[in-house]
Amino acid sequence: MNTNLFTVRSANAQDAPAIADLEQQCVQESEGYRGSAHLLAEVPFIGLHFDQFLNDARHHVLVIESPNGVCGFADMEISGSLAMVRRVYVDHSARELGAGATLIDELRSQARSNGCVRIDAYALPGDRLTKNLFERAGMKARLLIASSDL
Repeated sequence: MNTNLFTVRSANAQDAPAIADLEQQCVQESEGYRGSAHLLAEVPFIGLHFDQFLNDARHHVLVIESPNGVCGFADMEISGSLAMVRRVYVDHSARELGAGATLIDELRSQARSNGCVRIDAYALPGDRLTKNLFERAGMKARLLIASSDL
């Protein structure tokens, strides 16, 4: 997929360092949100298991590039007819320019081509930027998970 500013493509082995850097930025930004520690523990980092992600047909790892290089990534897992967007992150330099929407559009396209009938995504409580991105893409909240450690 190509827009005036961005190109989205499947990640390859050469993208591992850029994705690892973006994942670290994502972690730093999400630290202040409730539930971030649990989500980060439950959703494996791509950078740590890059070869596994690339060789697993259920996972779709995309990168988005600007003329300056990789500026974002997305990780989606296909399970039956459900596509679950596990992580989306766009560098500050590419925000408010359509990079996130471009990634979501490509994720939707890939989900449809894999026979999915629904696409879900994670957003942490208080993370308005991510929630707004999903809502602009037509993805509305349908489930809130309440939790307590025992």
